[in-house]
Amino acid sequence: MPSDFPTGYAEETNGPPVLIASGIFIGLQITIVALRLATRLTHRGQLGIDDYLILPALVFSVGICVIAILEVRIGGVGRHLAVILATDPVAIQNWAKLAYSMETTYCAAIAFPKLSILASYLRIFTTKPFRIAAYCVAAFVSATAIAGIITSLTICSTFAGRWDTKVFPGNCRNILAYWKGMSVPNIVSDVVMLVLPMPVIWRLHIERRQKVALMFVFLLGSLGMVASIVRLIVAFRITGLQDGTYDSAVLVIWSVVEGACYLIAACLPTLRPLFITMAKTARDTLSYPKQSSGALDDSHVDSHHLKPIRERYEADNLSERQMLEDKVGV
Repeated sequence: MPSDFPTGYAEETNGPPVLIASGIFIGLQITIVALRLATRLTHRGQLGIDDYLILPALVFSVGICVIAILEVRIGGVGRHLAVILATDPVAIQNWAKLAYSMETTYCAAIAFPKLSILASYLRIFTTKPFRIAAYCVAAFVSATAIAGIITSLTICSTFAGRWDTKVFPGNCRNILAYWKGMSVPNIVSDVVMLVLPMPVIWRLHIERRQKVALMFVFLLGSLGMVASIVRLIVAFRITGLQDGTYDSAVLVIWSVVEGACYLIAACLPTLRPLFITMAKTARDTLSYPKQSSGALDDSHVDSHHLKPIRERYEADNLSERQMLEDKVGV
C-alpha cells in the first residue's frame, strides 16, 4: 500500500520527461522527413533509394517514441518498481512486454537511417574501392540490427519468460548486458561511416576551405554517434533491475533521442537546396531597393539586366565542388 512507503516515494516519478521528449521528436521527425521528400521532389523530380530507406526509418523511430509513451502510461516507467508491484502489478507485465517491442524497434530504427546515409554515399561517390567499403559497412549495420532483434527475442528461455513473474529473471540471460552491448557495434559503424568519405573529399581538386565545408556536411552524421555514446554511459549507470521501471526512464529518453538524431542526421544534408532557397529569399527581401517617386534605383535596373549574363556565366563555370554539393543536397 502507498502508506507503507516513505513520504513522497509513491508519488515520485520521472515519467514526464519521457512523454515530453517523445512528443517533441514525433513532430520533429515527421516534419524533417516531409521537408526532405518535398525538397527532393521539387529539385530533382524523383526519389532515390536513400529516400525510400528513410521511410521505414521514420516508422521505426516514431515507433520508439510511441512505445516510450506507452511504457509510461501503462507500463509504469518512471515510477518505483516496489510501488507498482503493490498498487498495479499488471503494469509490470505491460512494461516487460513493451520492452520486447522497444528493443526490436530500436534495432531497426538505428539501422535504417544508417543504410539511407550509405545509399547517399553510393550515389555521390562512384569509385570501386569506396563502393565496396560502403557495401561492407551496410552489411555490418544490417547484421548488427538482425543480431540485436534475435538476441532480444531469445534472451529468455521462453518468450513469455520476460513478463512471467513466477520465473523471471531466473530463465533470462543478462538483460542489462544486452542494453549495453547493443550500443558498441553501433558506435563502431558510426566511426567508420564518419571517416569513410573524408579521404575522397580531401583528394578533390578544390580549395581547402571548400573541402572543410563539405566535410562539415558529412560530419552531421555524428549527431547519432554522440547520442549513442550518451546512451551507453546511461546504460552503464544502471547496475540492476531492482528498481527497473524508475531507473530505465533515462535510458528510454536516450533511446528516443538516439533514434531521432540518426534520422535527422540522415535528412539534414538533403535539405541544403531548401536552406539555399530560404537564404536567397531572405537576402532578396532584405536587399530589395526602395522605390522613390515611382522610380527604381539605377543599381537595381543594372542588376536586373545583368542577371541573365551572370546566370549563364555561373552555369558555364560549375566547379567540382559545386557538382559534388549538388549530389549531396539533391
